[in-house]
This record gives sequence, C-alpha cells and structure tokens, in this order.
Amino acid sequence: MMRLAPYVAIAMTASFMILAVSHTNLKTELADVRRGHAEQLLDMAAASALDMERVTRHAESLQAQLAALDAQYTKELNDAQAKNGELRAAVDAGARRLHILTKRPTHCPAVSGTADDTSLGDGATVELAPAARRAYFNLRAGVTSDTAKLAACQDILRQITKREGDGHRRATD
Repeated sequence: MMRLAPYVAIAMTASFMILAVSHTNLKTELADVRRGHAEQLLDMAAASALDMERVTRHAESLQAQLAALDAQYTKELNDAQAKNGELRAAVDAGARRLHILTKRPTHCPAVSGTADDTSLGDGATVELAPAARRAYFNLRAGVTSDTAKLAACQDILRQITKREGDGHRRATD
C-alpha cells in the first residue's frame, strides 16, 4: 500500500490542477459572456435612446403642427362667430331684416293679394318673429361652430395620415 501512496498523491494533485485549470477556463468564459452581454445591453440602450429621441422629435413636430392648426381654426371660428354676432346685432338694431323667401299660398287669407293674382313663384317674403330670429341665429352659430370644428379635425387627420404615408413610422412601431 505504501507503494501506491506516491501515485495516489500525484493523481490527486493532477486532479486538483485539472479542476483549477477548468475552473479558471470557466471563469474566463463566463467573464467573456458577461462582457458580450454588457456590450449588447449598451448597444440596445443606445438604439433605444436614438429611437426615443426620434419619437420625441416626431411628437414635438406633431404638437407644433397641431398648435398651428388649432390657432388657424380658432381664428376662423372666432371670425365666423363675430360675423354672426354682427349680423345678429344688425337685425336686432333694425339695420338689416331677416326674411324668408316663400311662395304665397292660394288658400291663406293673411297674405296680401287676391286669389286671381297668385302664382307659384311670386317670391313673397315673411319676416320672422323675434323668438324665431334668436333661434335662427343660435342655430346658425351652432352650425358654424360644428363646421369649423369638423374641418379642423379633418385637416388634423389629413396631416397625420399624410405624414405616415410619406414613410414616417408611427411612434408605436
């Protein structure tokens, strides 16, 4: 048995050295993998930062366009509302009259004229009562406002779809 002791000691020493070398090689490989992973993460972070900058510039551009369109359509809406207000004031002051062009019915005695001189296209006018005038101008203001808002929305959508159609990616891509 004593004769085998040196061989066993040499074998154990060799085994420990092989384990130490393998351990060192594994640590080196693990360090290489970690370094490669860290480089990939840095590359991904840089790409993400560039994408975020591009998306931010795109959003700022869209916000500027939206602000310009909003200012334009707000001015147009305010001008139309001012025109409606001026017309309403002129009618209220008596400077202008609001009439409805009608055809005089043959069976209505309240409309001047005789049954003999009535025709289908004589163009008689009827003036609205004050309450009906107010309703007319309120309706006109509502239609003007809705038309301006709809035009603004359509223009905004047109600008967005045009920009996306020109090869720009959406922020969600």
